[in-house]
Amino acid sequence: MTRFAHAGAHALLAACLLAGGARHARAATEETPYVTPQNDVDVTYTIYPPHDTREVMTQRMRWSSGRMMQRVDPGNASTYMITDYHAGTLTVVNADQKVRTVIPAPGAANVQMGQRAQGNWLRTGVSTVAGTPCTLWQTQDTDQRPSEICYTDDGVMLEVIRDGRAMVEATSLTRAPQADSVFAIPSGLKELRAAHP
Repeated sequence: MTRFAHAGAHALLAACLLAGGARHARAATEETPYVTPQNDVDVTYTIYPPHDTREVMTQRMRWSSGRMMQRVDPGNASTYMITDYHAGTLTVVNADQKVRTVIPAPGAANVQMGQRAQGNWLRTGVSTVAGTPCTLWQTQDTDQRPSEICYTDDGVMLEVIRDGRAMVEATSLTRAPQADSVFAIPSGLKELRAAHP
């Protein structure tokens, strides 16, 4: 995993949500969910770390279907991420330090509009999260651990459950066009190279 001195590892979680579970080799069918939002959306998530549910974090994820771009803002941080799936880049911006780091976008090849997830997915039921109906799907996460993920019919992830516990849960969802300015990288930032362990 690429590490950033100026961005917490928790900030990478939501950036990978679109690509999660889409790395398997079997062809997709209508019996698998969309895992890329098919419309513009603004979602706020609560993230529960696996080691201590009291240390919750929040993240805001905004998605533009026309631009194929995603912005993730961790709660209470000046660092945010903008992923451009057309360009295949993820840019980490630290507004306080006026720096940016650009790396290849994780899972960019698997994020396509109108394409359902590949791999093994089992529909297990329905739920309502943040006042929005979603379908529960059992699959394996990127660590090959069994997970249950709740997706809306148009590909918005609302909840991730592992070992019977919610790991990620949407607390609000707004479907509305996202402005160009949301995904604009500020000018005049110094570029830092990513550190690799």
